[in-house]
Amino acid sequence: MIYNGDVIDGVPVITKLDISKLEKGKIYRFMFKGADMNIGQSWYVPVMVAVGQNPGKKLLLNTGIHGDELNGVKVIQNIFTEIDVNQLSGVIIGVLQAAPNALMHISRNWYLSTDGGCYENMNRLFPGKADGNTAELHAYKLWNELWHDNVDLVIDLHAQSTDTAYPFFMYADLSIPDVKELALQFPADQIYNDKDAMGTVEGTFDAYGIPAVTLELGSPRIFELDYINRAIEGIYNVMNTHDMLKNGNGRTAKEFGTKIGNTLTSVKAAVGGYTEIMVQIGEQVNKGQPLALQRNPFGDIIRTYIAPLDGIVASIGTGATREPGGLLVRLLS
Repeated sequence: MIYNGDVIDGVPVITKLDISKLEKGKIYRFMFKGADMNIGQSWYVPVMVAVGQNPGKKLLLNTGIHGDELNGVKVIQNIFTEIDVNQLSGVIIGVLQAAPNALMHISRNWYLSTDGGCYENMNRLFPGKADGNTAELHAYKLWNELWHDNVDLVIDLHAQSTDTAYPFFMYADLSIPDVKELALQFPADQIYNDKDAMGTVEGTFDAYGIPAVTLELGSPRIFELDYINRAIEGIYNVMNTHDMLKNGNGRTAKEFGTKIGNTLTSVKAAVGGYTEIMVQIGEQVNKGQPLALQRNPFGDIIRTYIAPLDGIVASIGTGATREPGGLLVRLLS
């Protein structure tokens, strides 16, 4: 446990978290010092740690890797508001605003000021680089100084990005037994059997033998209570299953009727134009069915998009305009 002596808004700053050094039966708040800015100041990550009275599993709840995906913030805030550490076995670590740069810019990406500015998707950079750019260095610090040695189970909380929407969707490598057990504790709408996720929080933890799942909770930049509450329901199921809490059992994937698929197919715009989506999230569509159309500025239809296969609508583009390559509809099959 390394404190650097600084205090921000009454909260102590740390450069390394070591939960073995924390007193049992308490909830802690820290600011974790991440990478530096170009102006010689640092990015800070708010962290909460609930240490139970008894030993047990160490659960990481992480959010804020993408700065416009906010439902996970409310999930973690609500859990730490209601958790009773006297009834808790083990540790819960809540990481909010994991990529504060992206949060500040209300963006999916981390903004780099070098050479006039460019962007990095930090959820493709883990476990990071000690000698990398700012986003790679921040990922390295999160992995090595905050996460890796402190946790046994990982839930990474996301949503869809600006101008798109998910239901309660999950990425999980179901070929890993411990991951499958973790995933099926949640009353999600859909689960994608995700087997190629290295560089993401989820995939990197899996590669190091620590089971992880990615929860995609609905739409960006807003709080959606149904998805938030169902995520909390699943997290309590996880804690009950691993004897961290005895709080009653919520709905699982089986009881909720979660749809599971092995293929995720994105239909993207081929041209720029005004877009109309013709299907809804969760709708079963058939190969050849119209999914979306685009119009030019005069209102003429310039392109119609059809389903390339049978599947369930997993995600849609919600913005009224789309440029080439923009997501229209994503199908789970």
